[in-house]
Amino acid sequence: KRIMDRNNNRLEDLESSRYLQNHPLLVPLLDVKANEYWLFHGSDSKIHQVLLKNGYDPRVSNVWGMFGGGFYLAENSSKSNQYIPCPGCQQNCISHEPHCKCKKQEDFQYLIILYRTLLGDVHIVKEYKSEIYRGTDVHHPVRRPPQRKNSEELYDSVMGECRKYGGDRLNYREFVVYDAGQAYPEYVIQFKRSTKKIGPQFDMKCVIDSCHTLLTTYSS
Repeated sequence: KRIMDRNNNRLEDLESSRYLQNHPLLVPLLDVKANEYWLFHGSDSKIHQVLLKNGYDPRVSNVWGMFGGGFYLAENSSKSNQYIPCPGCQQNCISHEPHCKCKKQEDFQYLIILYRTLLGDVHIVKEYKSEIYRGTDVHHPVRRPPQRKNSEELYDSVMGECRKYGGDRLNYREFVVYDAGQAYPEYVIQFKRSTKKIGPQFDMKCVIDSCHTLLTTYSS
């Protein structure tokens, strides 16, 4: 409600909302009045338990991310999966050593969280500048969204655009919120990884459309 009030209940008319309508996410839009989406978050199992019990706490977030100290989410589960280490050796993810030491990694069960996320007025980043989005002072890192153009108000969230849509850094979109009330852990998804290198034997667009229909059905 605070996001809708701050945007005078006219979020649908804002530039960022029109952009997302023309360049839609892979996940369904749950509430057009707040730019609410389901987004994925991946991390190790210990952090997952803290998130599920206490929620995201911006006071203790990692401040060295690409967009400063915020809560990072993705529309692609495969992107979030890159941040989930092997439960056996705590390796094989972006923030740790790349090689798993376990012989039967496919036997482990992994968790990924699907968050109901309020993006509000999104600051869309195509040209990344570290001095703006991470800051230059290590003692005062960035912990909030940028200021809106010609306004003293801040954006509600940040989206790092992917190369497919004109971004200059990311292969997959990245979403960042900075307020604890913007992301609610709605589903915990259990899955296993395969060590086999198997290419897709199906129409990926058809799969994405089917998943979009399924998520939309459950959200209504």
